Amino acid sequence: MVRTLPGMPARVPLDVDLEDKLLYGLTPTRLAYMVVALLAGFALWSSRWAPSPVRAMACCLVVGAGAAVAWGRWQGRAADDWLADIALFSIRSYRVRWNLGWLERAWGRPSRAVRASMGHEPIASAEPSAAPA
Repeated sequence: MVRTLPGMPARVPLDVDLEDKLLYGLTPTRLAYMVVALLAGFALWSSRWAPSPVRAMACCLVVGAGAAVAWGRWQGRAADDWLADIALFSIRSYRVRWNLGWLERAWGRPSRAVRASMGHEPIASAEPSAAPA
């Protein structure tokens, strides 16, 4: 059974999946990047850790980096998306292999299990047993 309301036209908006723009064309996340960068720049300027020209340069770098992340786009993608993809790629494309060379140096000669884990020889090697006489 289909129920309809006569005379009530309904239109579906086409931009439902787009992010909302709050201020200067920034989404809430990118606006937060800019606010954090501005606060960090102000904190750098307010503290007396270096002479004024050095603090001014540090402030400009931090605020500029925040603006680049907030408004920056390259090939149609936002800068924070690129940074996240670069971080994920570099984490996932390297494999950790334990270096057991320190054990060799500490004990002089590694045990059979250590040599096997380093790929030098199998753990269970078949040694010839004495033939029964």
